[in-house]
Amino acid sequence: MKFFKIKVVSKKTVVFLLMVAFVIGFSGCGKKQTSITPINPNSQEQAKVVKIDSDPQGAIVFIDNGDESYKTPFECSLAIGPHTLIVKKEGYEEVNKGIIVKGDSRDFSITLYKVSKNLSSPSPLGQILFDSVPHIACCSAAATAYSNIFYGETYAVSGKTSLESFELVLPSKKKVHFDTEKISGNEGEFYNRKFSKTVTFDKVGIYSILSDGEQEYSFSVDYKAKILPPTSELGDLFPNARYKDTIAVAVPLGKEVTAKLLISDSKGNPMKNTPLGVYNLKTDGSGTVTFKVSVKGQSGMCCPEVFVNDKPADVLIYADILAWGYESATFSREGHLIKSTISSITNDTKVIIDGNDTYMPYGSFGAPINVMYGCSDFPLINGNILVNPKKSSFIYVDSLFSEDSGQTWKYFGTTFDTIATSSKQPNVLYAWSRYFPNTLFKSTDYGMHFDEFIDVNIDLATGFVTQIVPDPKDANTVYLVTWRGLFKSEDDGKNWNFITTPEKTVEAIAINPRDTSIIFMGGLNLYKSEDGGKSWKETELTNKDIQCIAFNQGDPEVVYVGVSGGLFISNDGGKSFKKTGNFCFWGNRSIATDPKNSNRVFAFSYGDGIYKSEDSGNHFTKISPYGFENCSGIVNSDEELLVNSNGIPFKLDDNGNFVPLDGEFFLKNGPKWKIIDGEFYIAVNTIKSDFIAVKINDKTIEFYKACDMIP
Repeated sequence: MKFFKIKVVSKKTVVFLLMVAFVIGFSGCGKKQTSITPINPNSQEQAKVVKIDSDPQGAIVFIDNGDESYKTPFECSLAIGPHTLIVKKEGYEEVNKGIIVKGDSRDFSITLYKVSKNLSSPSPLGQILFDSVPHIACCSAAATAYSNIFYGETYAVSGKTSLESFELVLPSKKKVHFDTEKISGNEGEFYNRKFSKTVTFDKVGIYSILSDGEQEYSFSVDYKAKILPPTSELGDLFPNARYKDTIAVAVPLGKEVTAKLLISDSKGNPMKNTPLGVYNLKTDGSGTVTFKVSVKGQSGMCCPEVFVNDKPADVLIYADILAWGYESATFSREGHLIKSTISSITNDTKVIIDGNDTYMPYGSFGAPINVMYGCSDFPLINGNILVNPKKSSFIYVDSLFSEDSGQTWKYFGTTFDTIATSSKQPNVLYAWSRYFPNTLFKSTDYGMHFDEFIDVNIDLATGFVTQIVPDPKDANTVYLVTWRGLFKSEDDGKNWNFITTPEKTVEAIAINPRDTSIIFMGGLNLYKSEDGGKSWKETELTNKDIQCIAFNQGDPEVVYVGVSGGLFISNDGGKSFKKTGNFCFWGNRSIATDPKNSNRVFAFSYGDGIYKSEDSGNHFTKISPYGFENCSGIVNSDEELLVNSNGIPFKLDDNGNFVPLDGEFFLKNGPKWKIIDGEFYIAVNTIKSDFIAVKINDKTIEFYKACDMIP
């Protein structure tokens, strides 16, 4: 538990005591769940009051993914162990820093650096930083930057630069010269000079900015455009999403619509009978232009193509007007599917009306959990989900753990990228976090606390740890799979040896649970060692891009290998393999075997969902609804499948339903939900997604899904 006693250092002691009295029953930076790096409440020495400061002071600090923020300097009582700080201050680079609280810890200070570049390091924004216009930004599909400047407007073009002078070149080739002057006190800064000049943009076309004859930027100045009815606008379909302020023609994917625009100058005067210079468009006598727009591509795929009057076009079709594709589906109020262009919506479904809310089963309406809940409040890194091999009630995910089978959850002090349990020592967990790149952590009390696990002198900071694999027979032997290669310790982490492998890049390993001298290692090819990694032999799986490897727990002669283009199975200990599925695997947690039933195997297909086999992996059947396309899972000793889907844990129940564990905790910031007859339902009228819009009428329920138009 993180005993959370906060005080601003400059406040009086009495204020501090009042705050302690107020928050004594709470845990962790405003989190209502119990604890970060939980401790025995009878063991007060497990917490430590520390001071957190920054240079310069006055920075805002978030602790362990907490919602509340605190201003440096301040003091707080943190559980001993690892914690993560996010430090922000205007004008300075954001810092994500891991700290380890120990018994002798007292002060932690974070140095902040200004958001600036020295003269030897040019800004990625270029040599010139404009205050207002031109707005050098564009839809990445557009060839020229959208400037937010329209024909006839007059602006004071001002900003900062590293240049002594530059020129604005008009479409007429006329040049406007800008001299710049030094900014006092900005010596050493990249943008150390300033400029300002009033310019009237009285020409339509491409403007360029030159320095010493070299082009720095180009941007367009266009006539002003306004979408006219009956043209369908994206904001009308997605009023509660990010698109409500986007000026875009809404185009059904695979269809063609007629668009009508009013073209004017900056003062609103119609531009009559005027060529626009793109797609052979020309206004009529009233200043309007009418054309056909279509968006073509496959359902669910990103970056569909835009066409104007059957000619290839940019997403930014003219001025600030975009063309944006969308898909849709319509159900009757009884759940009958009337029509659908969304590939993930194909069947009738149940609809339950509860007061003013309309509930439908999760997965039936084409919106994944991360779209509705923003990947939850908990950062998904590698989609960890683990179960203690002896205590199935202990469940671990990226940043949290449960000791009551998922009914309630507690925070670790940080988010772990990689976690591992030890079947030889069920009380032991190993973990690694990018916030502490050159440190491993070890827990000897089922994950209740984590301590630094022998400082590893193998420069993990330059090699992301993708797997920690304890030897299932020898408690002293641990393997690390990193971007730098494979390492092995035979003395519980005191010393590490680099294992020479046939390939420099190692993606995954698996150890035979009965004979731990047998190890399979995968990179581009699959290799087998029969002497604990001293030597390797190439198997017949070559050029396969190995992603994950798993042994059948009941029969280790059966080996499963997931590759980027399918699933392979060996029934003879790796001598030969046969392909049993065309799944796409991504990551080393994509195969789960039942520890008690050797016939049950689960495959987590990237982009496709969860499949189950009841014949040791020879045949698979899809068991997940839409929404479980990118997840990982594990089977516990009670033969229950647990799944991490975008940071939210689910359990597959006896009726084949995926039910969230402690939904009150994980799903608190999304739409309403209920478990109805054992099934997970969403109140679709309460969805407020960036990408999904719902309209409920007297007779129909309509879903709209915006296409991903930006590469």
